[in-house]
Amino acid sequence: PVHPFMLTVDEIHKTGATVNTITLSPLSEAELNLLVADTLNCESSLAQPLTKLVYQKTQGNPFFATQFLKALHDDQLISFYPPQSPLGKGGSQGGWQCDIAKVKSLAITDDVVEFMALQLQKLPRETQDVLKLAACIGAQFDLNTLVIVSEQSAAMTATALWKVMQEGLVIPTSKIYKFFTESESDEVVKASANPTYRFLHDRVQQAAYSLIIDSQKKATHLKIGQLLQQNCSKIEQEEKLFDMIGHLNRGIELISQPSEREALAQLNLKAGSKARSSTAYAAARIYLQTGIELLTANCWQSQHELTLNLYVAATEAAYLNADFDGMEQLAERVLQKARTILDKVKIYEIQIAALTAQSQMLEAIAVARDALLQ
Repeated sequence: PVHPFMLTVDEIHKTGATVNTITLSPLSEAELNLLVADTLNCESSLAQPLTKLVYQKTQGNPFFATQFLKALHDDQLISFYPPQSPLGKGGSQGGWQCDIAKVKSLAITDDVVEFMALQLQKLPRETQDVLKLAACIGAQFDLNTLVIVSEQSAAMTATALWKVMQEGLVIPTSKIYKFFTESESDEVVKASANPTYRFLHDRVQQAAYSLIIDSQKKATHLKIGQLLQQNCSKIEQEEKLFDMIGHLNRGIELISQPSEREALAQLNLKAGSKARSSTAYAAARIYLQTGIELLTANCWQSQHELTLNLYVAATEAAYLNADFDGMEQLAERVLQKARTILDKVKIYEIQIAALTAQSQMLEAIAVARDALLQ
């Protein structure tokens, strides 16, 4: 329910739009039997015992089922014996064989994220570390960003990624990855265009993210945000503003220096304004509210301009989100604290627009008259 796609669909529903849903159910045991038989190139009847075990663990989840089969093969519980092999039990034809008894005895979790996390833990430590950071960045990521947040050379980062790409759990979205093998120098990597990647599946990203200890997640996001700030050019910071501030805001509790909190409040104001310009009104409101929460107790005296700008922008964002009660509360606060009539005018304009939007024309005229009398 908290997946970005599901949240987006919920928002679309709230607008009154018609949303047609196609529900994809898990594979049935019979369908899974066909998948297992096709994978092992055998008759469906011969695949039935293994199918039953896979179905018990995965409940027909296609992604989980294929990863489960792959893990059994990696652990040599499913093996291929060539024709005439003395180890083969299927006669002279050879073929795939599975040790059902050993599979039954395994204490394998039936939670797909936990299962994938166990598979990722089999990878080299440096690859796991890079994957954790990639998972923080998102479902898709690029090498340059990963180099910045990993604080390693481009060649080392690309080599670590190569390990998980060989497992098929991270997929390149461009062909540039062919340049990046263990033997490549850092100069070759830097001379190439910035390659992009994606996780094979959302569950792989979740599994990689779960490898970070809960108590360290906020600190990890904060460090990523700070590294992006320090190592990106002004243009890159503008392009990555939402990503950068997303990380910084997740580590907001760890920021105690007043100057750093004020700088982050400024960034939230910038992000709120940018989101508002993109008609992302709900996101704009969140950024602006976060900025307000970062202000000091005596902000109207010590941070007057920043405080005024945040409150005015938040008042407009509340109006654009049709939260007229919240808008009035913020507006009243500004009218009490504003130093000049020009500062108040911005609030009067928002109030007039909000009343007009609600077809309260007489009230809108009254606000305008009060403003003119000041």
